[in-house]
Amino acid sequence: MPLDIKKVLIIGSGPTNVGIENEFDASGLERLSALRKTGAKILLIDNNPFSVMAEEIQAADVFVLEVNFTNVVNIIEREHPDAIMPTNGGLKAMQIAWQLSESGVLAENNVSLVGVRDTNLSKVVENVELKRTLTQINERTIESVIVANEDEAIDFVRKVDFPVIVKPISPNHDTSRFICNNTEELEEALEVSFKRTYIKRCSIEQSIVGYKEIEMVGIRDAQGNKVLVSGLEDMDPIGIHSGDSIIFAPTQTLLNEEYQRLRTATFRIMDALGITGTCHVQFAQHRMENSHFVTKVSPYFTRNTALAAKATGYPLSYVATFLELGYSLTEIKLPSRYNKFMGIMEPTTDHIVVRVPIWPFEDIEDVDQHLNTIMKSVGSTIGVGRTVEEAIIKALHSSQLSPRDILPSVSKVNDDELINQLIHPLASRMLILMEALRRGFSIDELSELTKVDKFYFYKLNQLLKAQDYVIDHPLSEHSIEVGHRYGFGDGMLAELWQVSISTIIRMNSNVSHKITFKGIEPTGGELINNTNVFYSSYENENESHPFENSKVALVIGRGGNQLGPNTGADYYTAQILIQLRKTGYKTIIMNTNPNAVSLAPSISDKQYIEPIQLGNILSIVNLEHPDVIFLPGNRHFLSNQLKKFDDLNVVILPPDQKTSEFNERTVSNAVDFFIDGENVIPITTVSFSNPQGKNKLKFLTQIQIPMTNWKQDASRLVNLAINEINPNDWQGLVQVLYNKHDDEFECIGIRPMTITETTFLSKVTGIDWISLLVKKYLNIDSTVLIEEELRSFTHKRFAYLNAVFPFEALQSSLTDGTIAQEIGAKISYQNFENYQLD
Repeated sequence: MPLDIKKVLIIGSGPTNVGIENEFDASGLERLSALRKTGAKILLIDNNPFSVMAEEIQAADVFVLEVNFTNVVNIIEREHPDAIMPTNGGLKAMQIAWQLSESGVLAENNVSLVGVRDTNLSKVVENVELKRTLTQINERTIESVIVANEDEAIDFVRKVDFPVIVKPISPNHDTSRFICNNTEELEEALEVSFKRTYIKRCSIEQSIVGYKEIEMVGIRDAQGNKVLVSGLEDMDPIGIHSGDSIIFAPTQTLLNEEYQRLRTATFRIMDALGITGTCHVQFAQHRMENSHFVTKVSPYFTRNTALAAKATGYPLSYVATFLELGYSLTEIKLPSRYNKFMGIMEPTTDHIVVRVPIWPFEDIEDVDQHLNTIMKSVGSTIGVGRTVEEAIIKALHSSQLSPRDILPSVSKVNDDELINQLIHPLASRMLILMEALRRGFSIDELSELTKVDKFYFYKLNQLLKAQDYVIDHPLSEHSIEVGHRYGFGDGMLAELWQVSISTIIRMNSNVSHKITFKGIEPTGGELINNTNVFYSSYENENESHPFENSKVALVIGRGGNQLGPNTGADYYTAQILIQLRKTGYKTIIMNTNPNAVSLAPSISDKQYIEPIQLGNILSIVNLEHPDVIFLPGNRHFLSNQLKKFDDLNVVILPPDQKTSEFNERTVSNAVDFFIDGENVIPITTVSFSNPQGKNKLKFLTQIQIPMTNWKQDASRLVNLAINEINPNDWQGLVQVLYNKHDDEFECIGIRPMTITETTFLSKVTGIDWISLLVKKYLNIDSTVLIEEELRSFTHKRFAYLNAVFPFEALQSSLTDGTIAQEIGAKISYQNFENYQLD
């Protein structure tokens, strides 16, 4: 029977960091869609300023607080929810749920827990309890022990021998795992790990480095009905963190007997833990024998849960929400685009998805760049194709930080370094594997060195042969056909032949096949459905059709997360999509980030999972004929390329930061304006700061609204700033920057407001400034509305935006970062009467 829940508290995941991107926010939007159908009131605790889910909940029901046990208890005692939903907040939320249960808070306040039983929480968050349960159902686990000192660790190693893996036990999300091959490495790992855990305990386990890593994502209802959503296969062996691995969906190298054993094991584990909702299980599969270990069980939403949903088109979060509320799989009707399908349908696919990580090494240079058990990637992209080769090349194109449609060369790496990188892989792993094949290394030899299955080397070899053929036969129609068959887009062909993309587009009219778009949906094309998610291929049937009799807007996403404003940029992109739909446009989003909230199904009419490259964009434009193209963020190369096509109506938001004007880079304050035509509308004042006292612009990672001493200084500063602005030169959201010397303000520059600050401004004022920018550039007059909203707006407290850096997670020695090194941010508030000057 469905649970009778009138009010539910969702525990958020907090700021973005290593291991946490936007996947929880994207999942949360689907959860809201399901929860609203039950009529339950929804509460949320989260301090992530880039949360779109928070925007979709009544402001009074969103608690902008650090996600911890104390704050959740206070909300429970104040709001009296019927239930708590921790499964959308990752491991941190599950640990808080365990604390709530163990402390008696849930029982005392008559609050139920959805998604996992109270009695099974310890099995989820405590490795010893989980291992005991798995042993009871005859699932093999890795030998492990909790140690409090070095002597206990040495005793364990005497039992299992080296290598072993050391992990700190932490209440927070910690991706650190240290492989130790000798006593010296063990001592170093223990020293670091004990510093990272407040209870001074570490987990130490036997190593199974070199096994295949296989992941299964399933769902289960309270009646015991189960569905396997997808199997995932890490190309890289155990020993490289799954978050840093190249992953394929569905699995590629398992025998059917092996696959069925792991599927059955997943279901048995879900039954043993009493899971209602989703469960992500990770296995170590022996490379030669039909045997496996269970390495991790996550009965909550994860990064790879999101990947499974994207790969299959199955509405996993939507279905899991109903399951957690007590509905059965046979009762859940899928959203309308699935026609009359029910939740119990087990997905099948007719395409391949490849996920490639993105690393931050260009921005944080002192990090050990070797790939190992410590996760270091900050984002990922996916490629989708009909074949493995096509999906690989599209994923690699999508993962390049450069917008140029060609893969970087590693041909200058000498043979000794090449062999070293085969054994000790770096972020350029896939390119190194391809270079080794190019230099004549045998597939058997490469598989032995890398522990990568031979299957993938055969596929990479095919790609190399195709590329060589294309290069050796330039500007031939057959070369275009070969290139297209293996996933080489028009942009890549143009780069390889050093011609304009227009040349390739003209030649395409003479080739026998044309670009088509295929749907990503969970029936493998067997049943009729109305999917709105597509990828490109070169076949006979096109499954994506342009909208008729509608205004159409194409929004080009940012791709995989990088350091800098990328998480905020995804929020910015999502808000553009939401406003465009409200304005009457049919919306299309193009993106490759499997964790992007801008790819949430509810906020666009159509999605394309395609590399953010000029050729791919033009192919979509040629089919959809959009009335306007929105390009969020500073992407100079891409925006300049699009501007060369006079028939494209391209809007770049925010405007290119290259238009900024600075006299110097030392900044203390700013005034924010909205400029519409001749109307110059002041919004608020800002103070900038840095923990280390650095006031150069690139170090200003703490923002305060309103400015310090705002009652005394704000009016004077606004009047000064108005005189600096010429509406003929500046439009939209603009920031005038100042530096304060003694008691005088010196204007040092003007710039378009950045993505991060625009997001923060919207949160503080309660006015959707991104929406207003969209209206402005669509020539929809909104000046009167802005002035009315600002007249009713008054500052009641200080608001702070503080950058979050990945230094600790990456084991960097840095303690103070720049704007370009941010991975996320957190928002907080302070009443004026509690404010004290330093």
